[in-house]
Amino acid sequence: MTDAKHGTNDRQAGRALRLGISAVAVVLFLWFIIGNAQKVQIHFWVTSAQASLIAVILISAAFGAILALLLSRGRKRSKR
Repeated sequence: MTDAKHGTNDRQAGRALRLGISAVAVVLFLWFIIGNAQKVQIHFWVTSAQASLIAVILISAAFGAILALLLSRGRKRSKR
């Protein structure tokens, strides 16, 4: 019976740790957003536009993640 109680304490400690790490990540993310709120000029081939730096960073990161996901799926399929 002590093993079951010990397992519950481990799960609660794991949840507390994840919550703490998540809270720190959110604070750092908000700090990052506030620090990069200025507008930047983006030059395309034909035109240019203005956007907030954080939007440019987040959109670039999203495109990079999607590209990495698509490339990793292609490698998994070719190994089969």
